[in-house]
Amino acid sequence: MKKIASALAAAVFLLLFGCQEKEESKNASSEVIKFATCADYPPFEYYKDGALTGLDIELAELLAKKLGKRAVFEDMAFGSILVSLQDDLVDVAISAVEPSEEKAKICDFSRTYCRAGVALVYRKGATATSLSQLSHSKVAHQNGSSCHIKLLKENAPDAELVVMDKMNTAIEALKAGHVDYVLLDEVPAREFCKKNEQLACTVEANLSAGYVIMLKRGSAMKAKLDKALDELETEGELQKLRDKWL
Repeated sequence: MKKIASALAAAVFLLLFGCQEKEESKNASSEVIKFATCADYPPFEYYKDGALTGLDIELAELLAKKLGKRAVFEDMAFGSILVSLQDDLVDVAISAVEPSEEKAKICDFSRTYCRAGVALVYRKGATATSLSQLSHSKVAHQNGSSCHIKLLKENAPDAELVVMDKMNTAIEALKAGHVDYVLLDEVPAREFCKKNEQLACTVEANLSAGYVIMLKRGSAMKAKLDKALDELETEGELQKLRDKWL
């Protein structure tokens, strides 16, 4: 009987402790917003002196504060962001994301918070400096960037497309001659060229849709984020971020 009583007491203790632990975990998760990002895209998200920084990072922190929460970040390959949203590993994604018809089938988007162009990066001295001249060239682009893929297929159908998860890796491949060009957004392109004197870039197109925050389809957070973005725009905070980083 003593053994049975001890076992029952232990079971009750574990049950109570487990429930308390789950409740504490639930409360802790309700106090934060998990943002997925791919931190290799200056000036939007990147590491400086070991710390995550950039326009998107500061914007995420402002949005979380507006919603009475704290922003936490999950740095991952850009191509993994969509899966992480679908699997509920993160709440939202902020990583210079452009909306697309394909993503819209399974995701929701916030209102646009920033606009930019698309640029082609190449080594100085390259004879071809525009998309229409890239026949049979090796062109690197970021995995998951449907806007860039569409541009390449429309303007350079004979180019060999090289998919890469990290733009830092793509730029290094370009410098080493493993690829001939890298297609990415204008602002990061200029940042990479600024840091690498042997590189240059040409702006090829504008992203008419601009950048948005991506959420799982049907997320209740969309309306809250849009409202917070509207407030930050009215208060001038969004423009301050653009002026600071762009």
